[in-house]
Amino acid sequence: MSPSTRHFAVIDLETGGLNGSSDPIFQVAVVCGDLVDGESSLTNLSSWASMVRLRRPWDHIGAQHIHHISRRKLLFAPSTQQALTRLFATIGPREIVAHNLAFDWKFLSTAAQRHQLTLPNGPHTCTLKLSRRLDPDRQQSHRLSDICDRYGVDIINSHDALHDATATAQILPLLLRDQPTE
Repeated sequence: MSPSTRHFAVIDLETGGLNGSSDPIFQVAVVCGDLVDGESSLTNLSSWASMVRLRRPWDHIGAQHIHHISRRKLLFAPSTQQALTRLFATIGPREIVAHNLAFDWKFLSTAAQRHQLTLPNGPHTCTLKLSRRLDPDRQQSHRLSDICDRYGVDIINSHDALHDATATAQILPLLLRDQPTE
């Protein structure tokens, strides 16, 4: 019997706050790859990322000390509708993965509704939940950077959507491998 393959789209967003209903998306990224049963890394990798234009040029851009996104990068970026149309097309029918997927999905859902876009409807996996499942007594931190440290994965530039999506794509097969069998 040949091994099965799962097709993933690992996403990450950088946002202008924590409220998915009202705060803007500043950056989107996706890393697509395939995982063959028994393997410890994704193959056939491709990635795409984009800044997202401010809704209004004078909008507050939030915690620059965290995401390091400048107003200039956002002023000339694709619109939210353009960026999400490309993101959703890239995701296609793949299984959607993110670290703290509920957070990113709230932003995507709100923006998709605002721009009358259809969200991708593939299955969803959250690496935060996978990590917490491995630590039922909550003895460890489950921040992306701490999970990466535990697995020996380097995050080059934390709080950059493409770098965080890449790191999440690297830990995903390891977290799946380590899940308890039920």
